[in-house]
Amino acid sequence: MMLSSSRAAARLRVSLFSRLPARLVDPPCVSYSGNTGPVAAQSALPSTVQAAQEKWVKRFESENVPEPETSITNIIAHVLQLAGPGDVGKHQSASLNETQMVKIEELCECRLARMPIQYIIREWDFRDLSLKMAPPVFIPRPETEELVELILQQMDTGKESSFLEIGCGTGAISLSILKHAPKASAIAIDQSRLACELTQENALSAGLLDRLRIFKHKVVDDLPDALAGQKFDMIVSNPPYVPSVLIPTLDPEVKIYEDLRALDGGNDGLTVIKAILRVASKHLAKDGVLWLEVDSTHPPVIEKFLTKHGELMGLRFLASYQDLFHKDRFVEIVKLE
Repeated sequence: MMLSSSRAAARLRVSLFSRLPARLVDPPCVSYSGNTGPVAAQSALPSTVQAAQEKWVKRFESENVPEPETSITNIIAHVLQLAGPGDVGKHQSASLNETQMVKIEELCECRLARMPIQYIIREWDFRDLSLKMAPPVFIPRPETEELVELILQQMDTGKESSFLEIGCGTGAISLSILKHAPKASAIAIDQSRLACELTQENALSAGLLDRLRIFKHKVVDDLPDALAGQKFDMIVSNPPYVPSVLIPTLDPEVKIYEDLRALDGGNDGLTVIKAILRVASKHLAKDGVLWLEVDSTHPPVIEKFLTKHGELMGLRFLASYQDLFHKDRFVEIVKLE
């Protein structure tokens, strides 16, 4: 995973785990039986921030929980309602009241069950947005922040435009673009009702709901009937692109808690990507651009596919771009007519 440019990730070197609403009570943890170490005996609850941090770093390490320090730091910051995890270091000697001690224990038990920290604290930074998170809605990854940066670099953000996001999840991509393109409007679609609701909630919180319409829809060949005939200046998507055979090999944080529909790309990982190409063929305006985040093996395959079928579809492969780890991760495609 690449380093995130978001505030929280940059500060703590967070690598997000490979791919309900906050108004609900804390989500239940799922029991996970992996290769864990010995379970520590229950003892008196630690009464200071430092003691809680030390206890749970050791416990997480003993049970092979990834990123033990980052996990407990984010949990403590959340329970103490600090401005951010970076402030935990300033409160090492602070005493914890009984409610705080119990809450930290409860949330750490969720982390022991391999629940992603984003779901546990129910929020996460994406670029300059703070977004609510809710299982099983797909957690945005640092790579996607790079995709948004690429788009904004090439987009005339002062011009009126309309774009479509396919598979909106938390709304991270659409909301980030809308925030920096004040004359743009967007339509976001997702097959998950929970994702649509979370996108709406995040849009309302960000003050961007007036420029965003949201549809629950599964893309197979086309858009919802309400959007028939509509053209867009841009289409963007971080679609499911993991080959089905690899789904069982994903980390517990992913395969237990996240919506696998947001990850499973079919036999070759390209099923949804090809459906998006068909949508782009029908719904991109002339010279409109399709942006995709894909597996690093996919750009040459997509380029070959469009070399063969692109003329008929009116699409041309423009370029692929590397992520911070120098892997081909993003694809740019243009509409010819």
